[in-house]
Amino acid sequence: MKRFAFKLQSVLSLREYSENQAKARLGEKSAVCTRLGLSLQANAKASLEAARERFRPGGNAADHRAGELYSVRLGQERERLLKALTMAEAEREKARLLYVEASKAKELIETLREREAADYYRRVSREETKSMDDLASGAHRRLELEACNAVDSEGHHGIVW
Repeated sequence: MKRFAFKLQSVLSLREYSENQAKARLGEKSAVCTRLGLSLQANAKASLEAARERFRPGGNAADHRAGELYSVRLGQERERLLKALTMAEAEREKARLLYVEASKAKELIETLREREAADYYRRVSREETKSMDDLASGAHRRLELEACNAVDSEGHHGIVW
């Protein structure tokens, strides 16, 4: 039996490659978003600690002023991180849409391949069944002829099998 060969295999390979590239880009964009989210968490933790330190007992005016400046800087950093996270999430969404598009394109070709393969194996099965039936009916016919010839040779003419 001849193996199944998909005529569009090169197209399927290109679509798989395209999907893998889109998946890698989506992973990179997701990693950026995750890093920015972790930076925001660290910023929030640092802001909480700075607020605790600013109002601790025994601090002087210089400590209080330094704590205020540090809090302002943390606030500015938080705003910068939020803007960067918003931009990164937009980029991630674009990458996700490209990945979905590439995945659908590959899925379409895979579906065609599966249909063609199923059709091919169905046809091969029918051909094998037909050839087996032909062999079986031929063997049965040969046995009938041999039986008729054997009976004819013994002198029992006129008996029909």
